[in-house]
Amino acid sequence: MAFIIILFVISFAFFGMLFDLINGPWYGLALSLIILVVFSKWGEKLVLVFGRARYVSDDEALINQVKNFCCHLNISEVKIYWSSSYVNNVYYTDGYFGKPALIIGKNIYTQFSRNELNSLIYASLLKIKSGEAKNRTMVSLVFMVLYSPVYLVRSLFKSPRIRKQLEVFFYPAFSIKSLMYENEKNVMNFDAEVGKMLGLKKDYMAALFKVSHLPALSERTMGALVLAELSHSKNQTDDVLGSLLFKSVDVKTRIKALGQHS
Repeated sequence: MAFIIILFVISFAFFGMLFDLINGPWYGLALSLIILVVFSKWGEKLVLVFGRARYVSDDEALINQVKNFCCHLNISEVKIYWSSSYVNNVYYTDGYFGKPALIIGKNIYTQFSRNELNSLIYASLLKIKSGEAKNRTMVSLVFMVLYSPVYLVRSLFKSPRIRKQLEVFFYPAFSIKSLMYENEKNVMNFDAEVGKMLGLKKDYMAALFKVSHLPALSERTMGALVLAELSHSKNQTDDVLGSLLFKSVDVKTRIKALGQHS
């Protein structure tokens, strides 16, 4: 986490130096610190914007279930949102000074059993309780800013082939985040912690498997770069090269380990 913040600050200082060798780095440094403060305060709200989230007000049972989980985990308040754009996953987000939130994809809500959905919600709340959701949110937003020039350049081309080739520049961001959050031992230990919740282990196993087989319908959007690491199991992708490069703990291995855990 510290490395990413340092990289972010240095990048802005270098960018400022391109305009003014003497004062530019200081202006860049100041701008980077302002952005980090904004992310710390309103980071989760920015994720909601990129996720095109809409506040849940039409499912009282779901709202009450989340409140029950929050009470069980001693979490004060978590807002719940729908997403009609990122429909094939459940995402979590939090800010250092904001309020945590869950984003539930519409396909997950309609196609998964209620217990399968509850298992993903409970797992998300564990990430929020541990504070990991805050760090992941910050890292995702930092990379979104660092790679915004690539999105700008890509928007200038109409050719699908050229736009797809430019996506290679996103690989370092995905690779670094995978190295940060895809440590097999940590992932397995977290899964085991979720499995301790009475009655949810088998549903969590089923949910992980089903999510991993749903397509990532918005993988080439800026929001995808932000939300990619804010879920428990990544969706299928048609980016073959990316699938080979990004280290990820195999879902089948996770399910097998979780099934063997007593």
